[in-house]
Amino acid sequence: MAKFGAFLLFIPLAILTAGGFGALHDQISFTVSSEYFTKFKFIQFGLLDGSIPERLRVAEVGFFASWWMGIPLGPLVGAAGFIQRSAVLMRRALLWSLGAIVGFTLLFALCGLTYGYFQTVHIDLAAYHGWYLPDGLVHVRSFLCAGYMHNSAYLGGVLSVPVAWFFQVLYRYGHRHAV
Repeated sequence: MAKFGAFLLFIPLAILTAGGFGALHDQISFTVSSEYFTKFKFIQFGLLDGSIPERLRVAEVGFFASWWMGIPLGPLVGAAGFIQRSAVLMRRALLWSLGAIVGFTLLFALCGLTYGYFQTVHIDLAAYHGWYLPDGLVHVRSFLCAGYMHNSAYLGGVLSVPVAWFFQVLYRYGHRHAV
């Protein structure tokens, strides 16, 4: 019964962590391209009030754009926690798995940013016909790099599920003598 309680508590924690990750991630991508937000994300999310500092609005965009990733992550990763030998170990493993998810997803997003940097050395806008490119972009390369980073973060979030499952197995193996 205690394991089920840990599972239920993990889901809202996963949602908050996903939102927090988005808020942090977007601070990095804002540094890469402020235009990605001022000409795209702020408009998309209706955060146009210039009296609110940009960095705060960036955090809002990040939270609102990513909290929902915790909905699939919570149950999928939380269920893997049931392999732990006790409720205490399950709670610890689940908390540590959030760190693994955040770390992996951030690394994946930064790899996407790096990939975007190399992909945009020479820009052929025809190659980006499926991307939203607002009129009047001053720093097209930076905008595209932020886009690569965002797309990679979502893919990294999805791929973090098997990473977290593997982490759960390693945690159980590492604590095989614990009760």
